Amino acid sequence: MNLVIFSAQYLPTVGGIERYTNSLSRKLIEKGHRITVVTSSLPNLPDHEIHEDGIEVYRIPVKWIMNRRFSIPIPGGKFRQIEKQLSSKNFDFAIIQTKFYLNSVWASRFCKKNGISAIVVEHGTAHLIRDGLVGFIGKTYEHIAARYIHHNCKNFYGVSMACCGWLEHFGLKGKGCLYNAVDPAVVADTAEKGSETLCEKIAFENKTTIAFAGRFIKEKGVVNLANAFKEINKEFSNVQLVMAGDGELWQQVKDMGVENLILPGNLSYPHSLALLKNSDIFCLPTFSEGFSTSVLEAAALKAMIITTKTGGSPQLIKDENYGILIDSMESADIVKALRKALSDKEYTRKCAENAYESLISHFTWERVAEDFLDIYNRHK
Repeated sequence: MNLVIFSAQYLPTVGGIERYTNSLSRKLIEKGHRITVVTSSLPNLPDHEIHEDGIEVYRIPVKWIMNRRFSIPIPGGKFRQIEKQLSSKNFDFAIIQTKFYLNSVWASRFCKKNGISAIVVEHGTAHLIRDGLVGFIGKTYEHIAARYIHHNCKNFYGVSMACCGWLEHFGLKGKGCLYNAVDPAVVADTAEKGSETLCEKIAFENKTTIAFAGRFIKEKGVVNLANAFKEINKEFSNVQLVMAGDGELWQQVKDMGVENLILPGNLSYPHSLALLKNSDIFCLPTFSEGFSTSVLEAAALKAMIITTKTGGSPQLIKDENYGILIDSMESADIVKALRKALSDKEYTRKCAENAYESLISHFTWERVAEDFLDIYNRHK
């Protein structure tokens, strides 16, 4: 199969969609298929290259807005040249990653024009901006984009059941799940490689460590988590919170001056996984996730998980024997969950073991690649 994946964001930018695209591509290449990723341009990167893992990458010219969270394709000579090159590659099938981006709007038109069977894989469970005039404009755009993409492509899937539910908000019916996943062996090996140097910077021994890894934005509940830990600090000794990442709220969290809160900034991927490996609890109080890769990585590295009932987490954390799903991202709910986890180390350990077993049964890239090939055979 000659597959093209349209993903507005891709490596070296690090995020859930980027890792999803790369991981699924690599697994399909292992199975003998050809993969091309079409993504957005980034400074100092070529328009076309073939990576060591065998993935061919094209980058269309775009203008980035919203702190590089949204890209706007720029028409012109370079764009038409890349589009012509792509048209000549005779793709058998296409995956369009999430309906939100203008890249996806263009990708749906490109596939219809070139007679390429395609599916759209939804990664979201909420509007990106929810309030005010900007939120109204954003919601209106999303509904128009969804309608246009559906005109060109009828087959929608989600990375979780929650994503399929979100599609219904736009009058679309998800045909099933193409779950987010991880490769447990690769995650463990990468974490091991990063552990030695990370442990030189952060002391984990004889301390109970709570970890967060992600963007410091409102949607991730970072301020609420810091406030919750401030309360936990009063009740438990030898506990530390390590919040890795950066973003618009990083300085605000730093200025809170919370004792035993460590802010290492952005970590490399091996160091990020090493953080999860050396932590007892992973806490992600987010309100909008498709299926958090960090949650899956935490399960693969046997950190006990505390997160909200968003995205695919309830499918991994089936009940309180697998972790704790909190009702909201409010500090009071986070405090209650952390208190329960910190008060019973044996409970925390068993949750981590059970989540790991759930992961390897359902959410590995080997399993997802086979599911995709079944989808391809139905829609090709």
